[in-house]
Amino acid sequence: MLKCKKIAIGLILLCLVSGCSDKTETSAEEKVAIRVDNCVLTLAEFNEYFETVKTAYGGEDDKDDTAIREVRLGFLLQLLEEMIILRRADELHLQISPQELDEAVRDIKKDYPGIAFEDILLKRAIQFEVWRERLKRRLLVEKVVREDVLREDSTTPEEIRDYYEKHRKELSHVEEVRARHILLPSEDEAQNILEQLQNGDDFATLARRYSTAPEALQGGDMGYIARGQLPASLEEAFFDLKPGEVSPAIKTPYGFHIFHVVERRGTGLPSLDECIEKIRQGMHKERIEAAYGPWLAKLRSRYHIEIDKEII
Repeated sequence: MLKCKKIAIGLILLCLVSGCSDKTETSAEEKVAIRVDNCVLTLAEFNEYFETVKTAYGGEDDKDDTAIREVRLGFLLQLLEEMIILRRADELHLQISPQELDEAVRDIKKDYPGIAFEDILLKRAIQFEVWRERLKRRLLVEKVVREDVLREDSTTPEEIRDYYEKHRKELSHVEEVRARHILLPSEDEAQNILEQLQNGDDFATLARRYSTAPEALQGGDMGYIARGQLPASLEEAFFDLKPGEVSPAIKTPYGFHIFHVVERRGTGLPSLDECIEKIRQGMHKERIEAAYGPWLAKLRSRYHIEIDKEII
């Protein structure tokens, strides 16, 4: 089932957004895979979308015919779900304004320094305007879910305190360290980076430029790390660092690691005031999850829907 309950926008998710064409007649080559009232998705369109996102499903090379068909059917149902929600957007007269779209584009692009964003689109063979249109549709899907699934999502102080008491374990945290990370293939390169850091160069900038680690595009930001999450060869040196300190180059089979500790936080349960925003988000998510299924089922019953699984 499409994860519309999670309001998150990533490049892969954006590629999952279905298009829809107002076609009432199709040629034999343009068989209709999905129809929601007058909006249709052809087999050709489905194949085009699936080509873009199939790597998110693990590709097709290592799957037999039955597994490939299951993956394609699952994706077809995701597209059906989106088309139903977009049909509801028409009923509610909801749209995404140019300002909303521009702001969303800026928010996404700021996480991809330099030409990294354009490089990702190029690797996925997606034109920017096509991606932007898919983003617009995705934002509209999310707006419908926010505004129609829960028309009023207010929480009382009593509900917040009750959630806090029932979820003390989930809200508690162990000792954690937030750090940035640079991974380099050779000791010489690592020593060169350490020298640049000693001369006052910015760690995040160097991470984006030189690190081979997955989090390089985020300036090496690893988020919060708890004990037990790192290999033993790294953990002792990592957790000995104080905020602001930089580690020496640490050798592992993957290369040479340099860490910069940004912040530490100890074990314990934060106060209710510190947790309020997290609690509101948790309560909102629970309510969306509880209401989403019945809401979607109601929409399916009111629209004329056809889905041809045999042609997939």
